[in-house]
Amino acid sequence: MRWKINHGLAWSLIFWAALACVSYADEKEVNTGEVIAEIRKQCYAILQQALKSEEAFVRSGAARAVGESQDPALIPLLEKGAQDFYPTTRQFALQGISGLSKTKAKAMGRERLTDSSVWVKSTALDLLAELGDKESIPVIERLLEGPDRTVRLAAAYALVQLGEKQHFSELTGAIKGGDTLNRFQAITYLGKIGDEASINLLKELLDSDEEQVLSASLKTLGERADMELFRPLIKLSLHTSPMVRRNAVLELGYLPPNEVKKQVKLICTDSDPLVQLSAALAMYRLKSAECQNVFEALLDYKDFAVRASTARVLGDVDIPDRTRLLAKALGDPKTRVRTAAVRSAGRMGGPEAFQLLIQMLDDPQEVIRAYAAGNLLRLMK
Repeated sequence: MRWKINHGLAWSLIFWAALACVSYADEKEVNTGEVIAEIRKQCYAILQQALKSEEAFVRSGAARAVGESQDPALIPLLEKGAQDFYPTTRQFALQGISGLSKTKAKAMGRERLTDSSVWVKSTALDLLAELGDKESIPVIERLLEGPDRTVRLAAAYALVQLGEKQHFSELTGAIKGGDTLNRFQAITYLGKIGDEASINLLKELLDSDEEQVLSASLKTLGERADMELFRPLIKLSLHTSPMVRRNAVLELGYLPPNEVKKQVKLICTDSDPLVQLSAALAMYRLKSAECQNVFEALLDYKDFAVRASTARVLGDVDIPDRTRLLAKALGDPKTRVRTAAVRSAGRMGGPEAFQLLIQMLDDPQEVIRAYAAGNLLRLMK
């Protein structure tokens, strides 16, 4: 059964919520607390219904949305999600619980160490590492002998993060040999560990001839790029692979503006639309208003995956036109674009985000209603 919101009530809530958020309402005439309570009730109902959906992707989206809500009252929904038949729902439930309750997160993480899915099991190991759960070390050590290398690498990473540094060599070994998926996994773990040895190894990998290794290493370095990488990053920003160029230009955005702004601006006209998007984001990080036209141009791009990526980025760029651009993306015919825009509006925050999100409670797609509900709940904390 699809949950529907009454249209008249929806627009009434938009009006009063906007007043409440900008403090224009007269307390004698409007009880803003009751308005917010009604919106919260509607959001709870949407999320509860979505987690009962027969569609697996709706349930997984609802689990992620509950995590994004940061509302401890919804912990039972994540506990339910962690028991779902669909592994992605279980995985998203684990990823969301740590922001709601460390105690519940530890219990759920331990329980999922025996999950049938290697990805859920790996997510549980990541979670326990994040929580510093040293009491689980004996159980994690046993997973080093498991049949699947994905789980073995996740266990090695967790143990390193919990102080068992002798397992670091297992991660470096995976980088030097093995299939692409495990190499990417090990590279990602180096970035999470983030110590000097890990960062130095990531920098060394920028000399690789393999596109996947280069892209993963660049992505994992994140904000830790420094001027030592200036020349390698300039070179990689001209790579034949669009994926490598995208990640290289993003890294340039973390270097001193005066050193790289000119080069990054040129990349805003790259032949690949996602490279253009990365360059525009890098220019924003360099505190430049140039290339901001790229965001709007790409929201009209023929490929909906490009539009979705653009909508996703808008949550992280505080530009003057952001609210209007997000409103445009929220009206996109493709579910994936609207989903990205809803989550970006939640990250944007503020009264403008509230007004954008509340109208999405009436979206025809249940998963989008769930994401809107989760992000509205976060704004009402």
